[in-house]
Amino acid sequence: MPQLSYLDLTYTELAALHRDRTVAVSAVSPVEVHGPHLPLGTDLFIAEELRDRVARLIGERRPDWNVLVLPSLAAGSDPIPLPGSVEVAPAALEGVVRGWARALAGQGFRYWVLLDNHGGPHHQLAIETAGRGAARKGLHLIAPFHLEFRRMVALDPELLEVTGLAEGTVGDITDSHAGTNETSLMLAAMADAVRPGYAALGQGRVSPRRGLTRALATMGRLLGRLGASDAATDFRFISNALAWVSDPQMESYQGRPCAADPAAGERMLEYRAAVAIELLEAAISGVPVQTKPLGWSIRRLRKII
Repeated sequence: MPQLSYLDLTYTELAALHRDRTVAVSAVSPVEVHGPHLPLGTDLFIAEELRDRVARLIGERRPDWNVLVLPSLAAGSDPIPLPGSVEVAPAALEGVVRGWARALAGQGFRYWVLLDNHGGPHHQLAIETAGRGAARKGLHLIAPFHLEFRRMVALDPELLEVTGLAEGTVGDITDSHAGTNETSLMLAAMADAVRPGYAALGQGRVSPRRGLTRALATMGRLLGRLGASDAATDFRFISNALAWVSDPQMESYQGRPCAADPAAGERMLEYRAAVAIELLEAAISGVPVQTKPLGWSIRRLRKII
């Protein structure tokens, strides 16, 4: 099973690929501040690690297929508002993803697995919207992090059991940025890039909820009591995210980097690669793949939150 770089192929070599036995894979994530201990490229580096793992797993499962590696997209919406982060408007991000999807679908390709590691709600909504448009053109655009991140924030019991992780260490609301989970992922994927000072970083500041963020948190609790679990998770997550980024004293990370463990990062990487393969296999079998990123249930409110 060859892994082929899209950029290295000629027009005729690209045209010769069997469309029904080729999977495109790539990584997308913004350049973003990740505390004082992780590089600005953290999200993209983790997404690229997952891309490579998914490519290998495809080769093991389907050795007669091609894996077409597209260039990484260092772009994303909703990075934390600190110097060093690079914001790309959701409409621009959606346009870039739509452009690639249109090109792939126009050539007859059917499967694109887009690996990501950024939980910004406008970021994920833009990619999911582009993906649903691609489906109408015959291309399965699979964005597994939308499902994975929802499970992380919702403390999905199966995820916790498979990874052996717990609340506060799995990328949930209190650990959603450059904390235990992401530091563990980087220790597993690129240990040399993690600054040794991470071991001295305790719990990041918990930003208070006031006004709108408090109202959103209350709505989340009410929806939870009514059994609307997805919407409840959306409101709770958005409440926390808004409280954090609007806090004048916001910390550049959430969670406890000092609790990071490369073995935990490895288990999370294995879990996330397996989810991507599961979604890809569903698409190959003819099942439409549509994920619900965080914020999907309240996407009509995205211009005001």
